[in-house]
Amino acid sequence: MLETPRQLALRFEQGEIDRTEFQTMMAIHARELIAEIEEDHQNPLAAWLETRRATAAVKKLLKKNTAFQVREVLIALSEADDFPMAKYLWNASHPDVPLHCFFRIGKQPYFKILSINQKGDHVETQVEILEKGHRLSILLTRDSRWRLVAPSFSKGGEPA
Repeated sequence: MLETPRQLALRFEQGEIDRTEFQTMMAIHARELIAEIEEDHQNPLAAWLETRRATAAVKKLLKKNTAFQVREVLIALSEADDFPMAKYLWNASHPDVPLHCFFRIGKQPYFKILSINQKGDHVETQVEILEKGHRLSILLTRDSRWRLVAPSFSKGGEPA
């Protein structure tokens, strides 16, 4: 599994990789992103529908949760070891990126948060991941700094 941009930046900042390695690996992510942008440009109607569906999913989630809670869950999932969707969530901590940008309703791999339930220092979240209908219940816990932390994931995308 290719490291996420967040993981690459951390390794670069810690001196584990040099600038050339960092730029080479980030270029792979950039090419994937450019390919998706070109795909959206080729089919603007499908891109518009994807945006509408993702926006509707976020609005539904925001009826019971705050944008901060949703973003906090996205950040925890992006930092989880081996979470299959982490490469799409790596910039969830940036408040200027709209929440709907992280949901993938009409594209593969599929990703959608169905519910978030806060229970003290635990947050239970239901997600649909990789394909429509493949649901996971993920229990996030708070660390000593009160940040949400996701469990480790096996290669199949299930919490270990």
